[in-house]
Amino acid sequence: MGGAGARAYLGAVESHAGMQPVGLFLVGMKESFARSLARYVRDNPRVTLSGVAPSLSLASMLLPRTHADVALLDWAVLDGETRDTVRALHQDSSGLCIVCVTNDTEAYRAAAMRAGVDEVISKDGFAAELDILLHSHFPERHA
Repeated sequence: MGGAGARAYLGAVESHAGMQPVGLFLVGMKESFARSLARYVRDNPRVTLSGVAPSLSLASMLLPRTHADVALLDWAVLDGETRDTVRALHQDSSGLCIVCVTNDTEAYRAAAMRAGVDEVISKDGFAAELDILLHSHFPERHA
C-alpha cells in the first residue's frame, strides 16, 4: 500500500475507532443464510452480533436483555404472527429497528410491512441493502 493509500486507510481506522458498532440480533434465520450474515458481521467492524433466537417468542424474551439496535427477522418467523407481536418487540426494546429479511418480491415486502416491521431487505442483496439501512438509521455509527 502506497503512502496516500496507507494514510487513507489509517484515517478510516481512526475515524471508526471510537464508534460503538451497531448491534444485530438474528431471529429465525436458516443456517445457510445465518452463515452469510455471520461473514457480513465478521468482515464489518461497524456491526456486532448481539444475539440469536430461533423464534419470535424467544426473541421477545432475549432482546430486552441485549444491546441490539436492529432485529433481523426471517420472513418465515412472521408467518402467522400478528402486528401485536411485532409491536410488543418495539415496546420491550426501546429504539429497536425491526427489519424483515425476505425474498425479493413485492408481495413479500408488502406482507412484512403489514406485519409492522420498520424495514424490509432482500435475502439476495442483503449486504448492500443492510449497509444502506444502517447508514440511514445510524449515520453517527455507520459513516
